[in-house]
Amino acid sequence: MSNKPLLLKIVSIVTYLTAFLSVCLFVNTQMVKYDYFIYLYGDSTAPGSKALVKVLSRDGELVSNPVVFVNGVKQLSSLIDLRPDMKEIKVVFGTTEAAFPLKYKDVADYGFKPQKKLRPTKQEAEKAKIVNVGNRKIFLLPENFRAVSEFETTVGLYCTENDKPCTDTSIFLDGSQHELNGGFMKFSTVFGKDQGVNISFENGDSGYIPIPYPGKMFKFYKTKDSLTLAALSDTRNVHIDCFNEGKWVGTDIVSVSYEGLVLPKVYMQCDTVQASLNSAFPGTMSAVLTNVKTPVGKVDDPYYSALSKAFQHFSPSAQRYFTTSYNSSFFQPLSTIFSGEKLEKEFNAARDKELSAYRIMLIISSILGFAIFAYIMFKNIKVVEDEDGEVISNSLAKQRAIAICALTFFALFILGLLYFLNNLA
Repeated sequence: MSNKPLLLKIVSIVTYLTAFLSVCLFVNTQMVKYDYFIYLYGDSTAPGSKALVKVLSRDGELVSNPVVFVNGVKQLSSLIDLRPDMKEIKVVFGTTEAAFPLKYKDVADYGFKPQKKLRPTKQEAEKAKIVNVGNRKIFLLPENFRAVSEFETTVGLYCTENDKPCTDTSIFLDGSQHELNGGFMKFSTVFGKDQGVNISFENGDSGYIPIPYPGKMFKFYKTKDSLTLAALSDTRNVHIDCFNEGKWVGTDIVSVSYEGLVLPKVYMQCDTVQASLNSAFPGTMSAVLTNVKTPVGKVDDPYYSALSKAFQHFSPSAQRYFTTSYNSSFFQPLSTIFSGEKLEKEFNAARDKELSAYRIMLIISSILGFAIFAYIMFKNIKVVEDEDGEVISNSLAKQRAIAICALTFFALFILGLLYFLNNLA
């Protein structure tokens, strides 16, 4: 019997330490959030295929220039090879690193759907008006689709009459006379805020011709030896995509200024180069440069299709220019081949399981602590009398009421603590 108080003390200490430890572990685990999401983009999930790694913070900010490790091996860029032995991708940026337990099977089982080529929106097509000058129709086809009027742009001018090249031998552009060869000519200009050009003919017919699909940000400059990309303002995280024969070769994420960035020589070997702020979701802020000589899709755009009626009557050089200009109206988005939201769900499921274990520990220790506290409270309830037999303690009823109030407060505290922990942000 003499060991009973000691045993009670030991059980009490263990119980309260367990409750305290479970609270600390619960809070620490609850505060651990999934702060970064990994996404893989590409056009295939077959072994050996390329994938572009992008990491976004929880607030949607793209991580710039991360150092990527696959299975602990540093990669040369954000482009990685999909390998069957892939178990983990880790990215390091600044003093932060984020590891993702991403296996090749997760990518292979994702079930991505290749995205279709993007075309001008219906609203853009409705604004691309064909202008009649007398009996002629005048078309302006920028060398790079979505011409940005603030940059110097090479433009192909087509003049048709009754769906054939017009017979005029010259044309005036903003008052300057130019030779018109078989209804076609090329010129370079900076359109400026007007986004168009004034034209006239020797017989006095004149009109204002706007750019059909004005651009917003990017411009490619191509020379014999180099390819340069410029932007209207200093822009980070610009995606440069390379395609050959419709197959995605790779993507670089770079910073571009108004002065322009000379792209690596490898881009001179691409038959199509794309620039955007997001290869998967480019919107209308994009640019495409292509030298593909055959149409990559049906000529069904209202502006281009109106000119295609006279296509066969133009010279071979005018036909080639039409085709490359039309092909540059297509943007091939990269497909999402893995979404980091899947890893977040797995992370949250594992965390919830761990939190449930700590919650059970806390509930059990709280019930046991409640029982010990109740036992001690009621065990010590007694009436104390002085030498004259007068009661100097509270009555039994009052002491029991005090004990019940203390136990009620204890229970409410535990319930409040559990509620607070479950709703901890």
